[in-house]
Amino acid sequence: MLTLTDTARRQLQVAIDEGEIGPSKLRVFIDHRCHCGKAHFSLALADGPADGDTAFEVGGIPFVADGDTAPELPSVEIDFVETVWTKGFTLRNTGHQCGSHMMA
Repeated sequence: MLTLTDTARRQLQVAIDEGEIGPSKLRVFIDHRCHCGKAHFSLALADGPADGDTAFEVGGIPFVADGDTAPELPSVEIDFVETVWTKGFTLRNTGHQCGSHMMA
């Protein structure tokens, strides 16, 4: 499955505990493919799994992924970063180094 850093897990757990996420699951999906064909991932809230989805937990955090994304989950790393410029979750394809997506 995907990798969830300790910082990201703690931030997501706080959001769950404080009711910010509610009963939703976190949907990991392929946002787009780079010019070289490597996937870039994003995160959204989902009411639950749809037909063909894979539901799973990482560190007690509930996720879902569609059939196209599920095989690529081992290359997904979710982190939470806080800098002077930005604060939020970032998803990175560990097998591709052209950049990452910040989820503010």
